[in-house]
Amino acid sequence: MSTPDTSGKRKLPIIPLRFKSLNQLYKSYMPWLKNGGLFLPTSKRFEMGQEILMMVVLPELPDKFPAAGVVSWVCPKNATGHNKPGVGVEFTDQEGMTLRLRIDGMLGEQLKSGAPTYTL
Repeated sequence: MSTPDTSGKRKLPIIPLRFKSLNQLYKSYMPWLKNGGLFLPTSKRFEMGQEILMMVVLPELPDKFPAAGVVSWVCPKNATGHNKPGVGVEFTDQEGMTLRLRIDGMLGEQLKSGAPTYTL
């Protein structure tokens, strides 16, 4: 799925991402990226620097939050260890910054826990 091309601009792939629990959100959140971001588990191939649009559903909230981002981290499907295949996407628009603040508020002290995540 991608955004409609009504203005001659490049189409961005749309990636739906639904978090069912705060623990799942914590494991996917990438606060160490400059603008914050999310890990998207996927076996699809994305390139570093590729722009995408995420449609994010947070735990216990019915709304979808759109956020543009750029692929900043890649874990291929044949990676060693316990890493899930997927990509880390850094937020690049105002909606992403707003989403980051919302996630920071939802996770609160859990961000200081040092518990393992999908990326680190």
